[in-house]
Amino acid sequence: MRGLVRKVIIYALAALVLVWTVVPIYWLLNMTFMHRVEMVTVPTHLYPHMPTLFNFQRVLGISASGLSGEIVPPSGHAAMIKRGLANSLILSCVVTALTLVIAMPVAYALGRLNFKHKNKILFAILGSRSYPPITVVIPFFMLYQNVGLIGTHQGLVIIYLSATVPLAAWVMMGFFSSLPRSIEQEARLDGCTRWQAFARVLLPMSWPGLAATAIISFLSVWNEFNFAFFLAGGSKATTLPPEIAGMFVLTQGSATEAAAATTLAIVPPLLLAYVFQGRIKSLNIVNPL
Repeated sequence: MRGLVRKVIIYALAALVLVWTVVPIYWLLNMTFMHRVEMVTVPTHLYPHMPTLFNFQRVLGISASGLSGEIVPPSGHAAMIKRGLANSLILSCVVTALTLVIAMPVAYALGRLNFKHKNKILFAILGSRSYPPITVVIPFFMLYQNVGLIGTHQGLVIIYLSATVPLAAWVMMGFFSSLPRSIEQEARLDGCTRWQAFARVLLPMSWPGLAATAIISFLSVWNEFNFAFFLAGGSKATTLPPEIAGMFVLTQGSATEAAAATTLAIVPPLLLAYVFQGRIKSLNIVNPL
């Protein structure tokens, strides 16, 4: 009887978490495929009675057909949404690639080699991720203002790397440390240098860890709001999250158009996770300390 009660509680909590997670996403999609008139109908519709791509067309800069058949011009926010989408894709891909290039040798050294003060370096890396990012916005803003990096892609790349490289190094370090040392030793006995053993043997074995790290780095940049807002808000380098905020909160844009823009922001991470899900399933990270 006690086991049954425990199962019921577990399933009830799991169902609660599922509802808590799914309902906002469902309601976002519900708004996305509704006309604004239908959204403000009382009582509210639980699903679109007249599904439409009207909102997607307008935020992407395409004229759309209204409820009465009239042609509605593109949204006034279309240009900034497309600019934010392009900037987010470019910055996320560039920062992810640079993060992997920089963090891989660091993670290899920390995960496979023993040297003095190694644990202090590990805790320093962990400590660099322990404070809220908002706490360093003002120092970076003052620095960037003095060197002319406000509102530039280069400035955002630098500050994003300062956040993603420590995290990526920590994740990959755990994976590198879990690989059998005998494989690397055999490669060295066959005449490989340490670098050749790393590139030819360890890296191919590390694809699951690299895939997971790439996704983490990509999502960290894609979802980042504070740095993009304070250091590039309103400029040519503004990313998608601040643009959506500016569309809906600051300029009182249509809720359905904002929902469509937010749905567009969800698509690339979902596609990335879908493509690399096989790699992530095989990931096995151990504690490097």
